[in-house]
Amino acid sequence: MMGAERKMGLYQGRIFWSGSVNLTDGRIEETHTLQEAQAADFHHTFYFSPEQALKIDDGECGFFWITEDGEVEAEWRESLGRDIICSIKEQITVIEWTESMKNETYENEQEREREDMTGFEKFQQKIKDGILAYLPEEYRDAAVEIVHVPGNNDQEQTAMTIKREGQEMAARVFLDEYYARFPDWVSDETILQTVAGDYLENESKRDWAENMKESAKDFDTIKENIRVEVVNRDMNKESLKNCPKKEIEGTDLLAVFRMLFYEQGKVCANALVTNELMETWDMDVETLYETALDNTAVQMPAQICSLMSVYFDGEESLEPGEVFSEEQEMYVLTNPQKSKGAAAMLYPGLLQSIAEATQSSFYILPSSIHEVLLMKEGNGMGAKELQSMVTDINQAQVPPQEVLSNQVYFYDGKEQKISMALSPEETRDLAGNREMATAGYEGMETEGMEEEMER
Repeated sequence: MMGAERKMGLYQGRIFWSGSVNLTDGRIEETHTLQEAQAADFHHTFYFSPEQALKIDDGECGFFWITEDGEVEAEWRESLGRDIICSIKEQITVIEWTESMKNETYENEQEREREDMTGFEKFQQKIKDGILAYLPEEYRDAAVEIVHVPGNNDQEQTAMTIKREGQEMAARVFLDEYYARFPDWVSDETILQTVAGDYLENESKRDWAENMKESAKDFDTIKENIRVEVVNRDMNKESLKNCPKKEIEGTDLLAVFRMLFYEQGKVCANALVTNELMETWDMDVETLYETALDNTAVQMPAQICSLMSVYFDGEESLEPGEVFSEEQEMYVLTNPQKSKGAAAMLYPGLLQSIAEATQSSFYILPSSIHEVLLMKEGNGMGAKELQSMVTDINQAQVPPQEVLSNQVYFYDGKEQKISMALSPEETRDLAGNREMATAGYEGMETEGMEEEMER
């Protein structure tokens, strides 16, 4: 059992346990607390950001953690090299960590979130006040407006529009993306130049996009470019109220339909199918679903990889019979584009082909709208434990607009159907227990943690 005291790292005022480091310049790029790691059952691929996970996968960054004795440790210590280890030590301070610091750490994280919100508001104002100076002369008297646009899971995105005199419609850029992309040390000039350039590019394509949406009224013109996406039913009541959708039996998920608009072979715009457009097509939801699902399965085929291979050995796509070859392993179901890949769980016959080829029933964990994880039944983790883990990871690591669900699903190979892994009553009990429990480190054994790192 972990004692009352151990060593932790301190980086940029934040207590941390694990992190990633750039293997070229030795710069620390991301850190995480022991609490975050525990919530993810020490599967570090679950609690690092997707960008950092990809960098680790590509060998651009390395994973490290702080031992109880305050040493910098890595899974393959020799691969980091002494220079990288020394660089990490130069950037951090090793401190004594006690149980009494747990709540203080949590409060500091909440304060950081409040500061981030304030920082984003300042960022918006900076862009609004300065953008016209980086646009052509005809924009000098334009009106700059900050607007809020509903997105997936009813999450608002913050956008900017710029309307010249007499202009009714204008392009927009989403400021959330720039705030996340640019660190504090990037100059205002660089940020404003980038936003201005992107805005002018969007404005130049606005007429084209409007023409594409007009042409979409002809179903034969657009039908091959309609895709299925999977989203959460209860999290999208507002954003999808004017859109056709199909409930996925046995789950809390919906299938929705998105049109892609191409220019010179590249997707340059997209839009959800609306009820009004479907009425124009004189089409029912079932027919639209079949068309869109066929398109998606052909143009964005399913890809299955072991979770470990994704981050350590390179992605090796598996056949259905190769899934669950490692009993304790999780397997990622997505598409080659790694975009909206959770829809692959709907592809006709796919889940049943896995069940038959492996003679298994299995859990489906909603990692995000971009992927789901498959885990064989009887691997040592029960439905309650899995669902608790999914909820923790969604709260701590997945962007709100990319959350798919807090539920875990179960595919029964004999019954050939998908269902909720827990009953509504069990889900309510689990939620109640989670509210009563603290997110502390009680009951965690260091030995188990080290074994997980070795795996």
